[in-house]
Amino acid sequence: MLEAAGANFAEHGYVGTSMAAIAERAGVDPRTVYKIFGTKVDLLSRFVDVAMVGDQDAVPVAERPWAAGAFDAPTGAERARAFASTARQVMERAGIAFRTAAQAAVADPDAAALWAIGQRKREQDATSFVVSLGEAEMLRSDRTPAQVVASVWLLTSPETYTQLTDGLGWSLDEYERWLERSLSDALLDPAGR
Repeated sequence: MLEAAGANFAEHGYVGTSMAAIAERAGVDPRTVYKIFGTKVDLLSRFVDVAMVGDQDAVPVAERPWAAGAFDAPTGAERARAFASTARQVMERAGIAFRTAAQAAVADPDAAALWAIGQRKREQDATSFVVSLGEAEMLRSDRTPAQVVASVWLLTSPETYTQLTDGLGWSLDEYERWLERSLSDALLDPAGR
């Protein structure tokens, strides 16, 4: 059902996709979709969560083995590289989900609340990354922690990803390389890279 939802969201957007259309595409009764997900916003929430990590396990991105290097690599450059790689993986899997959630936030107050929760979670992830760099004494000394968190939050936003890939036509490799350089420049102490 989530695969059917993703295909419909990609083709018709959030507003243009009904629960009945998702059920039809999935080959199930519409009541089944409502029974499992409740509302379209709840379905969208689950779609975003699964798209971000690639499976249905309730393990946050930061606790996934493929994200660990962002928090425990021995150098700041390696952590920036790992964080950029993690962001790329999430964006590659969840680009459609993020675009759909952004569209939904404009059209539906419940979806707007979901979007706001996602933004707070992204800020928490950015803060965790910055704290780990600070504890390892890898952060620039000429910027406040709030400025550094804001840089991570902005650089890794779905909107930035969309502008670079959809707007400028960048490949995922170009996006990841740019993000790695940008994170290094914005966050890391030049002497300790």
